[in-house]
Amino acid sequence: MSAFVIGVAISSSLAAWTMSRAGRKTGHLIGASIGFSGAACACVALTIHSFWGYSASCVMLGVGTAFNNQVRFTAAEGAPPAQKGLVHSWILMCGIFAAILGPAVAAYGRKMDLFGGAAEYAGSYVLLMVMLLASISLLAFLPSLGTTTQTASDSGKISFRHVLSKPVFWVAATSGTTSFAVMTLLMSATPMQMTMIEHFSQESAVFTIQSHIVAMFLPSLFSGFFVRALGLRRLIYCGLLIFALCVPVAYFAGSLHGYWWALVLLGIGWNFLFLAGSTLLSLSFSGPDRFAAQGLNDTMVFGTQAMASLAAGWLLYTVGWQSMVLIPIPFLVLVLALVIGFGRKVI
Repeated sequence: MSAFVIGVAISSSLAAWTMSRAGRKTGHLIGASIGFSGAACACVALTIHSFWGYSASCVMLGVGTAFNNQVRFTAAEGAPPAQKGLVHSWILMCGIFAAILGPAVAAYGRKMDLFGGAAEYAGSYVLLMVMLLASISLLAFLPSLGTTTQTASDSGKISFRHVLSKPVFWVAATSGTTSFAVMTLLMSATPMQMTMIEHFSQESAVFTIQSHIVAMFLPSLFSGFFVRALGLRRLIYCGLLIFALCVPVAYFAGSLHGYWWALVLLGIGWNFLFLAGSTLLSLSFSGPDRFAAQGLNDTMVFGTQAMASLAAGWLLYTVGWQSMVLIPIPFLVLVLALVIGFGRKVI
């Protein structure tokens, strides 16, 4: 999983740059093709029992996902400013279907036993290849997505330095980065804490994580309307407040209900904060610089997620659960300070 997230992190800026040159449609086709290749390599690696081959395949799948993550910006480009938050919310809402479909496909592919027991989950990756091939076929017949490709005269206008000098970028990027870092850190550590330290059953841990995933995406049924009703600044405040409630609940969690509530609050807080950051980015940057802003944002978001994913187990066993759940507090304070400092000027 960490190899997958690393693949996303190292290629997010590349995905945005590719779309700035080749167009949104071509970029999404490239991403889906890389994902298809990664799934094929994973199938082979599982069949020949190569751990490092499988890990490399997960990096390739992450690269493909980095291109796919740009779909929220692609969809929002065609929407008027008042509707961009709703579009981002709809894209996040698709995670509900992914949360149901993904495990079902994995389980069904395992039962298919395509290779006579030589590779238990190879069939799951065969089904993923079919799904990605269907995606490629649909994309190929769609008209151009988003705006037109960048022209040669526009190429000099893309400036990472210009984007980094904008306070609005830092408000948006830190909102998204904090949402993913806090969520990944606690979500990754919770099953280990529950099963290996507190000795809860595997079923209890699975139920808690499933509830967390639902809490991540179900609010998208309503959060798009919250964007319009509350505004992005208040939505960030709501996300920070829910994260702040999650910390003491997780700190004192000692029962199944405690961990369940902590992970549900974690999912809702992630939804509000990530939605606000992504929408603010779509509203604040247009023209060629939007690709630089989107690429830098996703590199920060998923790079931090990769570090949180890699660090979760080590922190749990080094400093313990209660000390680990306090780590997000400085990051939440940083986002709060940025929003208070720049909020009325940029949001």
